[in-house]
Amino acid sequence: MIIPNFYLNAVVSIGIRNTPHGIAWIGTGFFVGKSKGDDNNQVYPILVTNKHVFYGKDNVVIRMKKKDGDDLQIVDVDLKDKDGNLLYVIHDSKDIDIAVLPINADFITENSLDFNCFNIDTNAMSSTDLRTNGVDEGSIIYMLGFPMGLVNMNSNLPICRMGCVSRMSETQISEQHNILVDIQNFPGNSGSPIITRPESITLTGTASLTKSVLVGIVHSYIPYKEELVNSQTKEVVEIKSENSGLANVHPVEYIREIIEKIYPGA
Repeated sequence: MIIPNFYLNAVVSIGIRNTPHGIAWIGTGFFVGKSKGDDNNQVYPILVTNKHVFYGKDNVVIRMKKKDGDDLQIVDVDLKDKDGNLLYVIHDSKDIDIAVLPINADFITENSLDFNCFNIDTNAMSSTDLRTNGVDEGSIIYMLGFPMGLVNMNSNLPICRMGCVSRMSETQISEQHNILVDIQNFPGNSGSPIITRPESITLTGTASLTKSVLVGIVHSYIPYKEELVNSQTKEVVEIKSENSGLANVHPVEYIREIIEKIYPGA
């Protein structure tokens, strides 16, 4: 397989209760694990999404598969404690749209939930490491998520879309904190992970990444705007906005910076 099964199973739909339809699915998240010391088999479980997915909410729900079988369980997730303090952590920069929520490992075990994750140490690469390993403009990537409320109640598998890296320069990242990708990103994809496609063919003398790794997290698309102007008054009478097909992705290093705040030196 091009995409490891545990990558697919690490992606979850995020919803809110108490809507006219019961649960409204509003975004995507994914589990990452932070290794405990040098043991990559023991990890701190963490849920990652965009902070705008969590903003203004006291709690959300996610869907997780039971450990022995294909049954799915709706899991309520608190975002604030009893005093109203946030349980999730965001980046120090207001321009970085990432929320990281530590998950209670005992809850996962006690409820026999199947936990899959991207190990942030071994299944992910910073933008610098990606470039060193041959990932650059034109490299194929995949987005895994739940756009437009397309949640299959009998399956937890996300929708996969394919695109490519459009711009991943140091300047782009330092100025805008983003990798630019060419992919159709729609509402519900907020918080979707971006992963690389393994490459077996490359130009002579250039590096090639032969495994799939986490690149970063989608948080927005770039709109194309067109103004309609009244020919007599010269005033703008309508602004049309469409999805340009270009999406903004925060690279892995920003996720790692937040996790380091939670588990320093882990």
